[in-house]
Amino acid sequence: MYRIACPQDEKTILYFDKCGNKHIRRGGNLSWRINNPGLVKSHSHFARSNGSIGSCHGFAIFSYPEQGHKALSAWLHSKKYYNATVQAIAEHYHPKNTDAFAAKLSSCIPVPIEKKLKSFTDIELQKLLKVIEKSCGYELIGNEETCVLPKITAKIENGDLEDTYLIGTDLVLSKKEAMEWVKTNRLDAVIVRHKNDSEHLRSRPSHCIWNVQIPEEAISPIQGEIETLVRTVGKKKSGQCIWGFINGILNSREGALESAELISVYANEEEVLSLPNDSLILGAKDVGVCISLKIGIDAPIVSWAAKFLRYLLALSNKEDSQPPVIVFAHSQGAIISEHALKLLNINERQKIRIFTFGGGSFLEVDSCHPDSHNFASENDLVSSMGSPYFQSLAVHRYLGIKEGLSQGAIIKRWALDDALLYLDSVDAHVFESFMSQRMSHYESIMKRISNITILDPDPNCYVEHQFCRECYQNEVKRLIEKYRSPSVRPSLAAKIEEKEEELLYV
Repeated sequence: MYRIACPQDEKTILYFDKCGNKHIRRGGNLSWRINNPGLVKSHSHFARSNGSIGSCHGFAIFSYPEQGHKALSAWLHSKKYYNATVQAIAEHYHPKNTDAFAAKLSSCIPVPIEKKLKSFTDIELQKLLKVIEKSCGYELIGNEETCVLPKITAKIENGDLEDTYLIGTDLVLSKKEAMEWVKTNRLDAVIVRHKNDSEHLRSRPSHCIWNVQIPEEAISPIQGEIETLVRTVGKKKSGQCIWGFINGILNSREGALESAELISVYANEEEVLSLPNDSLILGAKDVGVCISLKIGIDAPIVSWAAKFLRYLLALSNKEDSQPPVIVFAHSQGAIISEHALKLLNINERQKIRIFTFGGGSFLEVDSCHPDSHNFASENDLVSSMGSPYFQSLAVHRYLGIKEGLSQGAIIKRWALDDALLYLDSVDAHVFESFMSQRMSHYESIMKRISNITILDPDPNCYVEHQFCRECYQNEVKRLIEKYRSPSVRPSLAAKIEEKEEELLYV
C-alpha cells in the first residue's frame, strides 16, 4: 500500500502511497508508529527482505505490522540467535540490564533460561515473539492517530472577502485555518512564502486546486417535467433492457452524452436514458452538490434522480415482459443514486439494478436489487476518499486474493494483525478466544463489502477515475452482455452471414 515513509517529528511518521496520498501515524509508541513490533534495525537483511520502506532512529519502517512481525521472526531464526539462549536476545534489547530482562523472558514463556531457541516449540517461539514485542512497546496507549491527510479540493473566491478553501468534499476552512492545518500535519498542502513575506497555499505535485465561485443559482432546481428533461441516445428496440445513466462530477452535457453513447454502442445502439447533471461555472455546481450531499442535505438533483428512477420503472412496467431496469452511475452519480434510493419505497428499490463505477459513495448491500454492485479501480482516489473504510477493506481483500489467499485466510490475517496490536496476554486460550471473536467480526464485515469489487488498474495510469477507462468499460460491456434480452441480440446465423460477407468483400 505504502511506497515510502519517513519521520516528520518525534511523534509523527509520514507514509506516502503509490498514488501520492500522504498518510500519518501520530502518537502512541514508536513500534506502533513504524509498524515494527520488534524494533528490527533498518540496516538489517531481515528488514529489507520483509518490505522495509524507510527508517526512523535506526529502526525499519514497514507498511504493515505483519511485515515487522515476520522480520522479527526471521531475525530470531538467524544463525546467531537460533543457536543461542534468551540471554543473547536480552543482551541485544537491554545491554545494560541483560540478566533481569533474560529472567523476564524465560519466566513469561516459560522456559529454562539456558534453553536454546532451536529447541523451542512453535508455541514457545510465538510467546517469545509476543513478549519481545510487548517489551518494545507494541501496545495501544490511547493517543494513537492514523489517517490519510485530506487535500484542498478548491479555492473558493468570495469577492471582496477573504478566500476560503474546500477541504475534501464537505469542509470549508478560512485561509488562516487551512495554513494551521498544514503546519500541524492535518492537511496535505504546501505553504509558499514570497519575498514580501506574504503566504499562499499550494498543492503538492500531482494534485491541482480548482479556483471556483459559487453563486446562489449554482445548485438551483431543474425546471420542467422529467419526461422532457431526460436525454436519450440510441434507438428504442422492442424487448430491450431499460438502460439508464447518471454521470459524475465535472461533466458537460456533451461529456455526459458521450458516456451514455458508449453504453448504447455496447448494447448494439439500443436506447439509453441519461439524467441531466451538467457541470456549471467551472464545476461550482458539482462542488456545491457534493458538499450538500456529504453533510446530509439533499440537493435538488436528488429529487430529480428519484423521479428519473421512477420514470425508468414506469417504462419497464409499460411492456408486457417488464424488462429489467439497469442504471450505470459514475462518480458523483453514485452519491446521487444513494440518496435518491431513500426516496423510493422498498418495492421500487428492489426492482432497480444500479452499478456504480468510481463512486463517491458505495451503495450498501440490499439498498436496491441484489444484483447491484460497486466497482472501483485500485487507483481511483475518488472512491478511496468517498468511502474510505469500505474501500480500504475491499482493497486489502483484493490484495489478499491476488496473493492467492482464500477469504478465510484473509479474515485470519486481519484477526492476527488485531491480536498482535490489541492483545496483552500470552495465554494460548486467551489468544484463541480473541482470534475467534475477531474472525467472527470480519466475517460480518465481508458480507457488508460483498457488493464491492476492486479492479486491476491500468499499469500506466496512477490516477484512474474517468468512466471511459478500460477497467470500467470492460465491466460495462460484461454487464450489458449479461442482461441484454436474447430477442434483441443478433442471431448466430446473422453474425456468421455478416462475417462471410465481410471476408468476401476483402
